[in-house]
Amino acid sequence: MMSPRQAAFRAAYRAQIAPAYSGLIHVALIYLIGGSALWYAARHIHGASLAEVAVVPAVMILANTFEWFLHAKIMHRPVPGFMGIYNRHTLAHHQFFTEDAPYHDSTRDYRIVFFPPYALIAFLVMASAGGAVLGQIWSANAGWFVVCAAAGMYMNYEFFHWCCHVRDDRIIRHVPFVNTIRRHHIAHHNTAIMMNKNMNLTYPFADWLFGTSDLNRGLLGHLFNGYQTRFVRTDLSKPRGGPPPAMAAE
Repeated sequence: MMSPRQAAFRAAYRAQIAPAYSGLIHVALIYLIGGSALWYAARHIHGASLAEVAVVPAVMILANTFEWFLHAKIMHRPVPGFMGIYNRHTLAHHQFFTEDAPYHDSTRDYRIVFFPPYALIAFLVMASAGGAVLGQIWSANAGWFVVCAAAGMYMNYEFFHWCCHVRDDRIIRHVPFVNTIRRHHIAHHNTAIMMNKNMNLTYPFADWLFGTSDLNRGLLGHLFNGYQTRFVRTDLSKPRGGPPPAMAAE
């Protein structure tokens, strides 16, 4: 159940959204930019070797770790020079969405679900710089694979995050990886653990690696946990505001 404080924050936040804002256009821009970058980079790849193709999983692991670092060390910490990110995430996103009421109500709420499109552009610039360096010291194919994988992981991130905050889970709860990250992220919105646990938003690899998951399982158990709660650690801080909401039958 949504608390009066959360309801008031949502009303105040929504009142500040520009009337011309369109959540669908917001999402379309992200996937237009990301899809175009992926398509452009893929067109430059020719006759790739297995070693060059292996750049893709390597970048996925690096991106997953970067996602964890950004979330744990920047988005949840008041770091000078990055206060805008902290304010938008910890002070706004985590008040708009809580573990008890984690769902958006309309596409206008996409304003606080999805990153601004310029965040993707900045991410692609960093990935392109890394790809250019790898292209110079190894091969052009490897460099273009960096851009492809980075663009794909960013769009993966945004889609999975949307899946975590959409109300209707009749399909999502049966989809591997998606159901896992949905439980993982909604649990992260519990204020008792949000500063230290469940920082991944694509696959909980880095949370497993760095011991910041709320689960007591191995890597495969983390990745394919789904909605299961029987592996949740018993030494976590107690939830505030009562028990977590039921999600679905295990």
